[in-house]
This record gives sequence, structure tokens and C-alpha cells, in this order.
Amino acid sequence: MVEEFNSIYIYHLKGNARTSGEQRRKEKDNVFGEGSRAPVAIVFLVKNPASKEKGKIYFHSVDDYLTREQKLKEVSDFGSIANMTWEEIIPDKHGDWLNQKDDSFEKYISIIDKANSHTPAIFKDYAVGISTNRDAWVYNSSKTDLKKNLDRTIKSYNTAVDRVKNGEAVSNVISSTTNDIAWTVGSKSKFSQLIKQNFDENNIIEGMYRPFNKQNLYYEKNPFFVERPGRWSDLLPTKKDTINRIITINQRGGTSEEFNAIMTDKFCDLHFNGDSQCFSRYIYVEVNGKFEIKDAINDNALEHFRLAYNNVEISKDDIFYYIYGILHSLEYRAKYENNLAKELPRIPRVATHEQFKSFTEAGRKLAELHVNYESQPEYSDVTIKGEETRNYYVNQMKWGKIAGKTGNASKDKTILIYNDDITISNIPLEALEYVVNKKSALDWIVERACVSTDKKSGITNDFNQYGIEQGNPRYPLSLFLRVITVSLETMKIVKSLPKLEIHPLDKE
Repeated sequence: MVEEFNSIYIYHLKGNARTSGEQRRKEKDNVFGEGSRAPVAIVFLVKNPASKEKGKIYFHSVDDYLTREQKLKEVSDFGSIANMTWEEIIPDKHGDWLNQKDDSFEKYISIIDKANSHTPAIFKDYAVGISTNRDAWVYNSSKTDLKKNLDRTIKSYNTAVDRVKNGEAVSNVISSTTNDIAWTVGSKSKFSQLIKQNFDENNIIEGMYRPFNKQNLYYEKNPFFVERPGRWSDLLPTKKDTINRIITINQRGGTSEEFNAIMTDKFCDLHFNGDSQCFSRYIYVEVNGKFEIKDAINDNALEHFRLAYNNVEISKDDIFYYIYGILHSLEYRAKYENNLAKELPRIPRVATHEQFKSFTEAGRKLAELHVNYESQPEYSDVTIKGEETRNYYVNQMKWGKIAGKTGNASKDKTILIYNDDITISNIPLEALEYVVNKKSALDWIVERACVSTDKKSGITNDFNQYGIEQGNPRYPLSLFLRVITVSLETMKIVKSLPKLEIHPLDKE
């Protein structure tokens, strides 16, 4: 546009409903009401053949928190762009008009060399979260129900193979089995081979579906069951016996509150943490039928950090947890929010070895909280009413209600209505500060601890069954109380992180 037009005027009316938290409140109403969830702008493109000047960009935005009516009144009152005050925008070297990146970010070591440009990077490789394209079929809180669902879909699939072999049209077979089989590019490709499928119970593992939401997952590197299995055979190849820790990051969004990192030691779904990009401590390599464990951190990354601290003893474990600490720094996220919205993290070296150790120790503590969240102590400073009924079955957890309010503003998050019998009160609001993948950790529990039925397949996923099958029907209540602890301890660590002071070598 800057090459074709003489001047460009952008009048930004906000209204982005795909944001969350404070940013969502700033965006407020859309000028098209419920007709659009996307932000709206009026753009004037001016072309004047008589003028040699090109590429002038002017920007004006409505204030935050305005209602639809207030925005429309402003448009009407201005009447013309001639009556408006404009900010001139000069694009940076990256071509960004708004939310321009901080160029000091480029001086730090990359977390991964995705472009294979042979520039220094910390990790040798990465993976993305698993994309099944048939979540209802291959994820379930109940292992028993998961087996039944897979048995149903495999029987239907194998019958479909026989129908085609007997002369029935492929299109007719596919259209008549959509409630039993999630037909995708991968499953159709398998179907074209007319090879029947088999069920192997050893392929049922535990996977992280959403933050603090563990599910049974049927994982097989087979496009019939898992559309895009990713490279998880390199991270956890024997599924149940191999050990690893994996930092997952979420790049979606564009504000500091939306970038986040969370660690797991399980297979994780693509949307476990936004569009999960995963960096593991180890990589497994198959040699003569056995898996050998290899470091996933480059040797030159180790030397990179040792050089900054006069070659003191630093391990690759230290670097791994240092990264996790840095990625939780509120100062780091705020300073580089525009960079983190557009590219993978780069990791600065902090000014002193003592600061490095502080970030490393914080990263270890955060990892322990997030990986082993189910073994953290239950938060006890709440009031639980109705537990004497021992009715721990939950259909859908709900927050308390504030009279006279609507929408999210009506939720009293100091109170949880667990079920018809049990209510939890005096929940500390500080726990809601821990946000991962656009929601607080507690909001994830409230959302996912439920009984839901997939409309297309009719498959029910009953969250209660995860605990019941382990002999612990109280699991949903216990999980909520443990995640309060996780949230409070996480924020305590995050708020005590050292100031982000950059080493002189990363300023050159």
C-alpha cells in the first residue's frame, strides 16, 4: 500500500472480541454489534497522480473502553477526516506499522534456529503439539469409555472397507459414516488403501489436553487416529516409560498477558497452550531397536552462557530452567511483548551469575509446580460447605454470582459452586492472577471439570471418570484446591524474580 498510494488514513474503532482480560475490556463494543468479532477500522487510501510523495501513513484510534454508541457518535461528530488529529506512522525496518519490535531482542541467542540459518541457538530441535482432528474419539477422561469409542469407530471403519470392496461407492460410504468416523485428509488417505485398522490398548497414554486438564489419549503415529502426530516419538518414544520435561510456549495474541510458557512431562495437545510449540530437555534416538537419550541443548549454547560468567560451572539443566524462569519474567514479557507476538523467544544473559542462579532456581520451582501440580498441597484457607455429603460428582463447576451484573462482570470468583451440595468460598482473588493460554488456571478447571457431549458423534466425556477410575471420586475438588496452591505459589515466585538486567555481552 505504501508503494501504491500517496497517503493512507487508518481510523481504528477497536472491538476485537478475540482478546481477553484487560485487553478485551479496552476493546469494548464492536461498531457492528454482534455482527463481527473482529476489530474494525475505516481506511482511506488516497491516490494522487500529480504528487510524487508516496507512502504517508496516518493513524487515529478511538479511546479504550468505549461502547458501540460512543464510537458511532464519534464517527458522526468528526464527519470528515479533515476534522481529525492524526499520528504519522513511520514503519520500522521489519515493515511493522504498529506494535513495533524492540531491536535489542535481536542481540540475544535464539531459542531455536527454525530457518536452519546456522545462527547460534539453544535447542537442537522442537515439536508442535499433537493435532488429532478427532478429539472426541481419541481423548477421554475415562479409559473405559475411550476403548468403547475407539471400538465403535474401528468397527465402523472396517465395515466401510468391506462395503467398498463389495462395490459400494466411496463417497456414499463416507457420507453415511460421519457420526462414527471423523473423516479427514489423513483418514481418507488410509481408507483409499482399503486396509483395516486394529486397536492396541498399549497406545492409551496420559496426555495434557488443556492446562491442568489431563486426559486419556490414544496415540499412534497413524493418520487414521491422529491426523498430525508431530515428533513426539522423539520426545517420549515409549509413551509410558520414557522421561522428559517439555517447555511449551504460546505465541498467539500480541500482548504481554497472552504470551506464556508452561512445562509438562506428558504428550500435549496442539491447543494445550495456544498453538503449542514445544522444547524438550532431551531427545530420544533409536539405535539398534533401543532408544538412547540425547541432550536437546546445543553445546555452543552452554559455552555461550559460560562465557558470560567467566566459565563458572553451568550445566545444561541450569540453562533449561533458566529459560523457564526468564519466560515467566513480567518485565521480559512486557519489554518484548511485540517481539514475542511475532517471533519465537530469544533468551538474554542477565548481568551477573547470581542473577542467573536466581532465574534458574525460580525456573526449577515453577517447573515443579506445573509438572507435578497434582501432588501439590490442597489450599486450606477456604470454606467448604456440603462436603459431608461426599457427593463429589460434578456436572459443571460454576463461579458465584454478583447481583445486578451481567456477563463476566457478574462472576464472583471468591465463590465456587462445585455442585448442588458443595460450595467453596473465600477463594483468594490473587489466585486468578496466574494466567495461562488466556485464562486463569482456576478458570481452566471450572471450564473443563464437567460432563460434555460432542454433538456430531454423540460421545460423552465425563471428567469425573478420570478420578473414579483411579479410586478417587474426590479428584475434581482436590484438583481445584491444589491449583489454587499452584497459582498462588507461581505468582509469588514470578513477583520475586530479579530485575531484568542485561549482560554487557548482550548489549554489543
